[in-house]
Amino acid sequence: MGEPLKVLQVTDTHLFPTTDGTLLGINTYDSLRAVLSQAFSQGSPDVLIGSGDIAQFAEPATYRLFLNLAHEYFDGPILCVPGNHDIGATFSQELPTESIDLHGWHIAGIDTHVDDEVGGHVDAAQISLLTNEIAKGFGPVLMVGHHAPIEIGTAWLDVHRISGGDELVETLVNSDRTRGYVFGHIHQAFDRTVGETRFLATPSTCFQFGSDPKRFSVESTSPGYRWLDLDMQGSIETWVDHARDFEMTLDLKDTKH
Repeated sequence: MGEPLKVLQVTDTHLFPTTDGTLLGINTYDSLRAVLSQAFSQGSPDVLIGSGDIAQFAEPATYRLFLNLAHEYFDGPILCVPGNHDIGATFSQELPTESIDLHGWHIAGIDTHVDDEVGGHVDAAQISLLTNEIAKGFGPVLMVGHHAPIEIGTAWLDVHRISGGDELVETLVNSDRTRGYVFGHIHQAFDRTVGETRFLATPSTCFQFGSDPKRFSVESTSPGYRWLDLDMQGSIETWVDHARDFEMTLDLKDTKH
């Protein structure tokens, strides 16, 4: 038995083209740095995942800022998928989106975003491509998307659930290779298993959405991230942590999300 494949997931970084941009009072560049500093003090991953809403303003400079900061800590493989605040063409030009094969695992992204729309979407063509991609390999698969394909139980977020999500879930669950689907968007931790596939959401690297199921709210929980240990037998051990030394300076006067 070899060492598990260690994956670090960061999500919903909401960066600006410069390092001084703030969202709800949080400097999102500083909060991402706090996350990376703490995470890499705990160990170095084999793979880094950025699961969408990398940008708050989707300009090339924003994505370069993300990569430059990531590369201060990490020179290994990175996989990014776009979220609803990202612009697909700019995103794919600036960030690494190719699948990663390592330690017997296949880590692949699926694009659930639609430019200028909050909710997620996958179509039949994407499902077909995903089905073929899963079918042609042998080892366990970890999928990465931005939006939730299943309901999470928070009504104002569940309206953003992927249209076509039921078909996506069916494809993932019916595959004997797919072990997990990790995502962001909901700015909170989530862990549910359907069949033998685990659906995992991760807190944002800036601020977290509150637990009120009916309306938008934000809480002062600090920036978060997720570790995943993927063993060669296909099992996932995972946990969420938060940047303990980052001072939350929330300003809720601007509640656009």
